[in-house]
Amino acid sequence: MKKTILAFLTLVISISASAQVNGAVSQQFFQLPIIPDSIVSFQNRCDFMVTHYWDFCDLKKAFSSRDKMADAFKMYISFMPYASADVVFKSVDKFLGGISKKPDDMLFIARLAENNIYADTAEFQSEQLYTHFIDGILKSKKLDKNSREYYEKQASVLHNSQEGMMAPSFDITDSQGAKTKFVTDTAQFATLLMFMVPGDSDAELAKTRLNANIKTSQLVKSGMLKIYCIATKNNGERFTSPEGWTSGFAPGIEEIYDVRKSPMFYIINSEGKILKKGNELEPVLNVMQLIRIPRNKTQQTTN
Repeated sequence: MKKTILAFLTLVISISASAQVNGAVSQQFFQLPIIPDSIVSFQNRCDFMVTHYWDFCDLKKAFSSRDKMADAFKMYISFMPYASADVVFKSVDKFLGGISKKPDDMLFIARLAENNIYADTAEFQSEQLYTHFIDGILKSKKLDKNSREYYEKQASVLHNSQEGMMAPSFDITDSQGAKTKFVTDTAQFATLLMFMVPGDSDAELAKTRLNANIKTSQLVKSGMLKIYCIATKNNGERFTSPEGWTSGFAPGIEEIYDVRKSPMFYIINSEGKILKKGNELEPVLNVMQLIRIPRNKTQQTTN
């Protein structure tokens, strides 16, 4: 709530500053649009700002000052969490269309988008929005080979591992060197993938808490939940998981799944689709609490 109020105050200040210009030459990098008084609701005002943000910006000259352009882009992004999704995507498409013939400018925006909405340090993180930026930038036929490969890999991983997508299969090597393959098992009610760096303290604590959770243990014992604990790196350490789990190494998994953080969780439903992803354990435990175990399955877990 406090963040919303702060964002609203920031919006009011920004709008007031642009309104004071009242058609004169702006002291800012470029003049911001003035929201009509007839637009009252907060979301509609944000929609207006996102739609018309670049109206008074000469994109052919704006990139001559990269620092100012970076600040302007950051403000542009700041309105997006409070605007309608379709408005945001249309605005991004229009903005990228205005710079599509200049690959250097496109790559500069790609880096800004990565820093402002995808990086761990970003105040507002949105994989869906970042992917939309990258998809638009990749439409340019003038990108250099290395940049194109870099963003194509990012886009591929993010598309594959987004919620609602079918969970990709991958190879697993266990501690004894035996190789298996993860494939979504539609016979299971749910599958949980836990990716982690061996020895990572946060991941080890999450693994311990997950194993100690009564409901999760019941789901595993009843056969309704299968848990895979997968090491993203093989650093020579012995890597095991609790009883009833499957553990192993998956080198190169970062080219298939988004595993930038440790731990990283993926909940997969009975259709093999990614139901939920994230690096926090609490949302995972909350989903586990919602799963009802049939009476006959409950009796099996207690026998």
